[in-house]
Amino acid sequence: MNALVLSLALILIANAPSANGRGHGHGHHQGLVGQICMEVMQDKGTCVELLEAADPKIAEAKDFNELSTAVLELAVSKGVDGQNFLKGLAQLNSSPALEQCAHFHYDGVVASFKSALGELKDDPQTASYDAKVAGDGPDGCDRALAAANINNPAITALNHEISLLSQVAFEAVSKLSG
Repeated sequence: MNALVLSLALILIANAPSANGRGHGHGHHQGLVGQICMEVMQDKGTCVELLEAADPKIAEAKDFNELSTAVLELAVSKGVDGQNFLKGLAQLNSSPALEQCAHFHYDGVVASFKSALGELKDDPQTASYDAKVAGDGPDGCDRALAAANINNPAITALNHEISLLSQVAFEAVSKLSG
């Protein structure tokens, strides 16, 4: 079991943006990504690196509609991947807290991001709400793990990333309805 957990953690770390990941030609500009990341509560550098390393469509977005769509597509993908990771851990370790993260909290994450993406064109106000609500999943998962005294850096990193994507998606989509 430890080997699998370590392997999954290494996969997450390998796919995470590096602290020095600014050599892509985009990291220095103040485009839409920089503008949105300035409004997000978390570290701006981490935000920019996550978005620009994840998908070229995000860095190349020409307006907030393109940015919102690309961020929400990334968020759905990362949410599904995160849920699959948590389900794998829950199968190995019959912890009720892991089950709760995988099957309750991350069901909400994925459903909220998918809903936001589907509503983006016709109802950006509801889409921004759903993008924000997706952030409740990682918070609930963190609380469930803390209550069970489970400390897993890979899950902590996943929850942080999904929370950040929720905030970014909310800010980007809010630009469309306001």
